[in-house]
Amino acid sequence: MSVWDFVIGILFGILLAAVSFVVQTSRRTAIRATYSGEIAKSLVRRPPVQLNFLKEAGQQIFLIRLAGFLFFGTIVGVENRIRALLEDDAFRDRPLRFLILDMAQINGIDFSAAVAFTRINRLLQKRGVQLVISSLDVDGEIGQALGNVGLFEDELEVENFVDLNVALGHCENKLLTTLYRQQEQRRSKKVASHLDVPRSQSQDLSQSYNAEFRGRSPRRVLLHQAAQITLDADTSTTGKWQSFKQPLPLLLQIFAELSDKNEDFWHRATQYFERVTYPGGSVLFNVGDRANGFYMLEEGILRTDYDLPQGRYSELIVAGRPCGELPFFSQTLRTATMVAEKDCVIWELDIKRWSDMQAGDPDVARELLVISLKLTKERMDAITSYVLTSAS
Repeated sequence: MSVWDFVIGILFGILLAAVSFVVQTSRRTAIRATYSGEIAKSLVRRPPVQLNFLKEAGQQIFLIRLAGFLFFGTIVGVENRIRALLEDDAFRDRPLRFLILDMAQINGIDFSAAVAFTRINRLLQKRGVQLVISSLDVDGEIGQALGNVGLFEDELEVENFVDLNVALGHCENKLLTTLYRQQEQRRSKKVASHLDVPRSQSQDLSQSYNAEFRGRSPRRVLLHQAAQITLDADTSTTGKWQSFKQPLPLLLQIFAELSDKNEDFWHRATQYFERVTYPGGSVLFNVGDRANGFYMLEEGILRTDYDLPQGRYSELIVAGRPCGELPFFSQTLRTATMVAEKDCVIWELDIKRWSDMQAGDPDVARELLVISLKLTKERMDAITSYVLTSAS
């Protein structure tokens, strides 16, 4: 002001304040937390064989949780972090297949940062990595800004999901495809050996599978090896169980890692379970209902919706998993609404049969109570891990 005049001094001060703000803000990273898929997991209730596979294959998922206002000063740090993941040495040690960017705590974005996301996606596409966006409203201000730069155009193949749980579940399902295919290949080999399928036909099937899933890609080799290790160690689908009548194979599959009791012991429990079918869209129970059943899912998918004062979330339950154990055995009211996502086949233990089991086979009832506590601990661990991951 003393050199020129008052107005120029004010303008110069505003310029210095803007530069100072940019410098100070750019020093603060927009990355709130990062997790590998080995740690960050969805709330889908999966059989132990799938969970064991994802422990190995989950490293191909990488989660970056963003926070604050994204502009040209803060997006640079995000881009540099992603470039580091894609460098040759890092990518060789940890070949990624999915990169999840969680936008739940982003409160604004400018044009330069929005354009940077398209640049980031091009980098990922060169490495064959799928960009997944979670917790973003495409109709909101941030979603529209990203849409205006073409991030969600079909050719860019960017996936967008309503929340982190759904995004993680989507990526896990994609990885599990390898496990399913190898299970199918093993079953085909067994059928071929029993039916005397020509040797050339069996070899063609094996070679086709290896060409599809092994190839030369480090990601495919890792998934193939993880599937082999998981299936070799899995005892829940042992051959002698295949000849048993349901629900005994289902009981043995669910309780394999939770109990040391054998098939003779659990055969006594089968008389207390009733087979029930539910068409897709059926409501098994609502919040506040009396808990009158413990369920084991043989076929289909169930969804439980929780609507709590702290927020809403959903869980998917796949075939081979139990549900409804805590309110049933503790004789408390239901805390969620359960819906059949697809046509379901369920084996149900109701209150009357539970009383009959306690009277007729008390040792089986006691073992079932112990298992229900282990199942509850398993779910609490999964929910706690997800909550800490999404809130950190």
